[in-house]
Amino acid sequence: MGFDLGALAVSIVSVLGVGLLLGAGIPLVYGLAIRSLESRRPGSTALAIALLSLCTLLALAGIIVIVFGKQLFGI
Repeated sequence: MGFDLGALAVSIVSVLGVGLLLGAGIPLVYGLAIRSLESRRPGSTALAIALLSLCTLLALAGIIVIVFGKQLFGI
């Protein structure tokens, strides 16, 4: 019985990837939405609304996982 270093490496990379995506990804999307909102180009308001909606959905998903994580994942 020993450690499976390959599975451990995959797990570490997965956790780091999700952390970067949700940790740095949401502020990046928010920043792009604000920049799009400030540029008065055609269609930029619709893009900004879509990006801000995505930020809201990701934030709500994070809250749901925090509050109901045990019931959802059984952890």
